[in-house]
Amino acid sequence: MQNSATAAATPAAVATPPDAGSVLYFIYQVDGDGAVSYEVANGAVATFWFGHSYEVAGTRYYTGFAWNTPQKFGKPGEDDVGPESRVTLSEATFTLSGDKPDRPWVLKGVEPWIGAIGAYGTAPDVDGKRKPVEHRTAAGKLVLAVPTRSFSNGTSVEGYEILVFNPDYETSEDGQVWASAGTVNTGEDNSAACDDGAVMPCISNQGTLSFSAVPGSDLPAITVAATGTTIDAPGQTRALGAGDARRYHYDAARKAYVAQ
Repeated sequence: MQNSATAAATPAAVATPPDAGSVLYFIYQVDGDGAVSYEVANGAVATFWFGHSYEVAGTRYYTGFAWNTPQKFGKPGEDDVGPESRVTLSEATFTLSGDKPDRPWVLKGVEPWIGAIGAYGTAPDVDGKRKPVEHRTAAGKLVLAVPTRSFSNGTSVEGYEILVFNPDYETSEDGQVWASAGTVNTGEDNSAACDDGAVMPCISNQGTLSFSAVPGSDLPAITVAATGTTIDAPGQTRALGAGDARRYHYDAARKAYVAQ
């Protein structure tokens, strides 16, 4: 008897997406011999960041995202990084449309630049403990929230990088398939800096992200419902509740989500 789980499996469920090394090669055309981070040109280093499989309008896609540091042309010390030193986000997209069993994924296209993210010359770490959140718009776009975690000055910050996939890219203003649409912070924990309250009040809070349709706009609003504690006044904390929910809207001029 055939195993029911095997019988129910679809090609999308069993097809292994391209690996990180393949994604980097397709984007940068430099063979890293399977490495997930390596130099690609004039000191610029490319690093695989995140891969996501999804379906839009009946087509199964896989996109591998990577980031790269700028090329280095300055003298020693002139390429130092700081909080404003962002990195370039890039992508390679594939469709599950191959007619060969050993090559089910077919390259659809690559984009060496879809936006700038991060700080101090690096991208935020993808938070594997949280799942990406998807939203499909009325016009057929996919809005993808990638969970991230960063650490600065003793505080761990949770958030999402917002990315927009437009399969009908030929009708878009900039002709992009994917575009970075900003960062939404959802939580923070200062336990590494507060020293059990001796240095500052200790706080820890988390946020749940959700999308909602906006009349007259194809891109949704984003709401972050917060729980946990925050600093209320010098030396004091308070619990977060329904009134602390934050809402973000897409600003077409900035091409990014901003807080309302």
